[in-house]
Amino acid sequence: MARETLDGNTAQLQTLLGEMGDAVVVAFRAACTALLDRHPRLAERVIAGDPAIDELRARVERLATETITIFAPVGPDMRVVVAAIQSAHELERVGDLAKHIAEAAHRRDPDPCVPDVARDLLVELSTQVAAMLVKSVTVLRTRNVILALELESDDDRVDALHRDLFTLMFGERWTCGIPAAVDLTLLARFYERIADHAVALAERTVYVVTGRHPEALQL
Repeated sequence: MARETLDGNTAQLQTLLGEMGDAVVVAFRAACTALLDRHPRLAERVIAGDPAIDELRARVERLATETITIFAPVGPDMRVVVAAIQSAHELERVGDLAKHIAEAAHRRDPDPCVPDVARDLLVELSTQVAAMLVKSVTVLRTRNVILALELESDDDRVDALHRDLFTLMFGERWTCGIPAAVDLTLLARFYERIADHAVALAERTVYVVTGRHPEALQL
């Protein structure tokens, strides 16, 4: 239900986005642990928890819609409300991708989903993407433009790790067969997309604060 003031509603939107951000960080980290440590029950918890993330997105959209209808915000206030809807969509997609990672881990149980030869790269990729996700949620909360602009270079490191995985799969060290390569290709895509969503979250925050897109800004 909408609050009685525009400021109250935008503050509540910010709170809901923070809760949603925390939820997707927890889901992603748990999915990575389930994948790398072969923890099927943890994978099941990630899968079962996805509807709660979807509900948070629905709450953001309802409140944002009520806010627009009741208060007809303009300028910076309108940017905040529209960005909340868009950010909730980005976070919900991260939740879906975390669920896909958990499903991959669960589907292969008791066999490992990640071959030993690729484990170190997946560990590094998990660490890097988790750090990006945490940073993007921090940006959502603090609206720190400088921190937001760091996400682009962070994403470059994820892209490099993604390329390293494909180099591995097409190289002489890869003896794990085609099915394992297909699994790893899908997982790498999930990680890459989560990193992209983290960047998009930061870019939306930059626009909210400055009214300009990140590429127009100079550090």
